[in-house]
Amino acid sequence: MALVKGTEKREQADYKEIFEHWKYPATVGNDTAVDNINFNSHESSDYAIKRMSAISEDTHEPFMLFEFMTIDETLAMAKITKGAEQIGAIKDAIVGGMIGAIKDPEAAVVAGTDAGWDAYANRKTYNKEEIKAGWNSAISTVRGWIKDANKVAERNYTGSIALYMPTDIQISDSMVYNEDTRKLGAALNQFAEGGNSGDLVNWVTLTDPAVLAAAGAAAGMIPGIPAAVTAVITGSIGTLIQAEMQRHTGKVMNPNELVRYASTALRTFTFNWTILPDSEHESDEAAGLIKFFRKSAHAKKQSDVMVTVPDHVICSFHGAKDMIQLPPCFIETVNVTYNPNNTSFFKKNNAPVEIGLSVGLKEIVPIYADDVERGY
Repeated sequence: MALVKGTEKREQADYKEIFEHWKYPATVGNDTAVDNINFNSHESSDYAIKRMSAISEDTHEPFMLFEFMTIDETLAMAKITKGAEQIGAIKDAIVGGMIGAIKDPEAAVVAGTDAGWDAYANRKTYNKEEIKAGWNSAISTVRGWIKDANKVAERNYTGSIALYMPTDIQISDSMVYNEDTRKLGAALNQFAEGGNSGDLVNWVTLTDPAVLAAAGAAAGMIPGIPAAVTAVITGSIGTLIQAEMQRHTGKVMNPNELVRYASTALRTFTFNWTILPDSEHESDEAAGLIKFFRKSAHAKKQSDVMVTVPDHVICSFHGAKDMIQLPPCFIETVNVTYNPNNTSFFKKNNAPVEIGLSVGLKEIVPIYADDVERGY
C-alpha cells in the first residue's frame, strides 16, 4: 500500500477503499499500533465498543484518536429501492382488498397478491386455506417493511485523525428532573391512613386547581363529555377560586413538592488544540486533518431533493489510564483560527505558523447506567 500525504489507498481484486489518516504532531501514535485501526464494523456503536478493547496505555505521548464512519451509499440506495417496492406491495394489497371487498368479500384478503389478482380476474371461488394464505402474505409484507425500516443505516470506516492530548478535557453528565407536586395524592393518602375527613373535604382542598382538574378528568369519563375539556375548565375555575380562598382564610393546600426524573441530557464535548507546524510535512498534515474534520461534519448533497447525513465519529483517549471514553458522536462545530497571536507565514509554502483548532462533538443517544459500567 502507498501513503500519499496522509491518504492510504488500499486496492484489492474485488473492491477499492480509500482511507485518510492524518496526525499532528508527526510523532504522535508512532509507538502504538492503534492510531489507524479499522475494525470494519458497519455500526458505529459496535465499533466504539470494540475500540475500547484496543486503547493504548503504553504510548509515551498521550493522544486522541478520531475515527470516522460514513453512510454506505450503495446499501442506502438499495434500502430506498426495496422500501419503495415494499410500500408499493402494501398499496397493492390495500387497493386490491378494497376492490375485492366491494364485489367479492373473500377477494379482499387475497387480491393484493399476484395470485390473488389472477384469481380475482377469473372470479375464482376461494377456499379458507387460500384466504388464510393471502392474509398471511399481506401481514408478512407489512412486517418486513417495518423490520427493514427499523434497521440503522450501514456505515463504512473512512479513516482517522490522531492529535496530541489537549488540556481541559471535560466529561459532564447531566440529568433532567422536573419539579412537580402531588397535592391530590397526599390528600387521598391522608384520608386512607385514617386522617380527619376534614383534611380532605373542605373548601380549601375542594377548590384547589389540581383537585378540580382531577375531578374534571373523572367527569370526562361520562359519555358525551370530553375529559380534556372538563379538566381544563375545572382547573381554570380552581385557579380563580384559590386566590379568593387564600385571601379569606389564609390557607392553601400543602404543595407536597417533589422532583420527577424526565430524561438524561445529550452531552456535548469540546476539544481545543494549538497547531505549530515544525516542517512542511506537518503543515500539510494540519491542512489535511482540518479539511477531514470539516468534510466529515457536513451533510453530503445527493440532489435537490435528498442529502446524506454527516459522518459519525468514534473518539478515544490513548496513553492516559482510566479516562472516560466517548460513545459515537456527530461533529457539531469546527472552528479554525489562523495565526491567532501573530501574522507570520512560512517562507517556503506560505503556510501559517500557528493554527487554533476547536472541535465540538455531540453524542447521538444518551448513555445509561450499564453504559457507564462498560467505560463510557
